[in-house]
Amino acid sequence: MVDVDAQLRAEAAAVRRASRKFATAVLEDAGSWGRESDDVAVLRRLRSERITAMGRVVYSSNAVFVVELEGRDPHHRGEPLRGIYKPARGERPLWDFPRQTLHLREVAAYVVSAALGDGIVPATTLRDGPHGPGSVQLFVHGAEDTAEVVAGALQAQLRSLATLDVLINNADRKSAHLLLGDDGRLRGIDNALSFLPYPRQRTVLVELGGEALPEVVASRVRTLASDPSRREALHGLLARLLDDEEVDAFEDRLDDLGAHPVYPRLDPWDGRPFEWW
Repeated sequence: MVDVDAQLRAEAAAVRRASRKFATAVLEDAGSWGRESDDVAVLRRLRSERITAMGRVVYSSNAVFVVELEGRDPHHRGEPLRGIYKPARGERPLWDFPRQTLHLREVAAYVVSAALGDGIVPATTLRDGPHGPGSVQLFVHGAEDTAEVVAGALQAQLRSLATLDVLINNADRKSAHLLLGDDGRLRGIDNALSFLPYPRQRTVLVELGGEALPEVVASRVRTLASDPSRREALHGLLARLLDDEEVDAFEDRLDDLGAHPVYPRLDPWDGRPFEWW
C-alpha cells in the first residue's frame, strides 16, 4: 500500500533541496558558467537584464517561455536579445528525475559543453524570472535555408553532439532537439533529461553505436579528462547543480570515454527517445 503522506513529504523535501541548490548556485558563483567560452557577456545579460516581453511556447510538456530582454541581440541587427525561460514551477513531475531539478540540469549540460569547447549547447544560466527561479537559454535563430549546409560539416557536428550526449547521459535526444542556427552551427537544445547516475541514454543518433569518435572530438574529451585543474573547476560547478552521485557518474563516463573513445551500443528499441512529433 502506498504511503501517500510519506510520498508527499519526500516530494516536498526534493523541492526544498532543489530550491537550495538554485540559491547556492546563483549566490556563490553565477558568473562562472561559461568561463572557458566566449559566452561570459551574454550569460551576464541573460541573468540580469530586465525582461520586457514574454510569450508561451505551445506544444511543450513543461512550461516554456520565449522572453525578450531590454538590450539588443549583438549578432542580429535590430533584434532584441531573446532567451528561452524554463521556470522550475512549470516542470512536470517525472518518476525518474527528482522534482524541480530540470532547470538545473539544463545549466549543467551547458557547463559540460562549455568545458569541452564544443559550442553545442547555447549559453544557459539561472535567473529568477516572472514565474520564479528557472533556467534561461540564449534564443537560437534558426536557418531559413539549409540547402547550402555542407553535409560533411553537419555530420561532424552531429558526432560532436552525440559525444556530449554520452557524457551527460542524455535520455531524450529527439530530432526536435537538434537545431541548425542561421550561422550554420548545430545546437543541442532541451537537455533537461540528463545526468541520471545510471545508464539511460536515448537518442535519435542510436546508429552511431560502436563507431569511433572522430579524432578532433576524442581529443577534446581526452584533454578535459586528463587536466586536473579543469576537472576540479568542472566538478565544483556541477556539484552546485547536481547530486553527488550524479557528478560522480558523469566523471566516470568522462574517464571511460576518454580511455575508450567509442560511441556506446544502445538497445535499438530502448535506446531511442519517445518522439511526439
